[in-house]
Amino acid sequence: MNIVIFGSLFLLLINEYLIYYAVLWSCSWPSDTENKLRVMMLADTHLLGSRLGHWWDKLRREWQMHRSFQSAINLFHPQVIFFLGDVFDEGKWCSGEEFEYYIRRFNSLFYVPQEIRIEVVAGNHDIGFHYAVTPYLRKRFETAFNKKGVDLISIEGNHFVLVNSVAMEGDECRMCTSAERELRKLGKAFRCLKENSNCKEAQELFIDSYSRPILLQHYPLFRESDKICEGSDVALGDEKLVKFREKWDCLSREATELLLHEIQPRFVFSGHTHHGCNVTHLANISEWSVASFSWRNRNDPNFLLLTISPKSIDINKCFLPKESTVIYIYEFGIVLILFIEAWQVINKYLEKYKKSA
Repeated sequence: MNIVIFGSLFLLLINEYLIYYAVLWSCSWPSDTENKLRVMMLADTHLLGSRLGHWWDKLRREWQMHRSFQSAINLFHPQVIFFLGDVFDEGKWCSGEEFEYYIRRFNSLFYVPQEIRIEVVAGNHDIGFHYAVTPYLRKRFETAFNKKGVDLISIEGNHFVLVNSVAMEGDECRMCTSAERELRKLGKAFRCLKENSNCKEAQELFIDSYSRPILLQHYPLFRESDKICEGSDVALGDEKLVKFREKWDCLSREATELLLHEIQPRFVFSGHTHHGCNVTHLANISEWSVASFSWRNRNDPNFLLLTISPKSIDINKCFLPKESTVIYIYEFGIVLILFIEAWQVINKYLEKYKKSA
């Protein structure tokens, strides 16, 4: 019986704690971090609510994400962490009380020391698709994470433009009009600063130096499907060929053109599809869609590590343990424990038999 207890505890230690360090140990920052901003980027955590998913599913996925996240923090010590939307799975439905519980769970699962900064972009599961967004749903998310339709975050000379993709509908609704106005204001400031370091528009937005901004949002920019995607975590089989619906699976052509024209980003990062994808827009603007961080959405969740300076971006993709691997370890471990226990029982029986003979 001792071998069953000891073996089971050891198996739990491996699969529920050590495996995350073992797998992430093989990942690293993509370049020398000296004089560069260390950024961690993840997407689509989809924390379950009260409506969907079994309680065990919820408990299991949250534990996996918690251990993966905390292991990554301990190993890599990023300065900034960006969540690219769909933090919650049922934010578009849940009551105010449940949303407060969501926020407490988020802060607990993805706890970071005070010196690490967390920034969150809104996704359709956080506030709803455009047709379902209400001022109440949008406002409570923006209040919880201190966000607007369009936000500018400047860190060490690097400028990040965070956009609420749901506000890029282009139908002149109040949310969309406000976001577009902020977007054009930012675009004007960056164009002005590029030509004149004493630009008044940039000073009003507290932009003190020019570098091409980095665009962060939940929806990918317009693309017809994932057929053109590159990367080791792209959609597989027929799913890769499914045509995207504008304003649902990706931004519309018009919204994409507006963002690229106004922001003129050097890089774009998005989520939403749960798959990775590397594509290029307008010949020189790269977009990386970040795969889901949750095992509920894929067998091989991952996140990005980036080292960023005003003139460069280096990226490394870090994969988490595959759930199939965890299952195989459990299966092998249980069989081994039972075999050893059975062997000991048989040996004890044979010894008693020999003594009695």
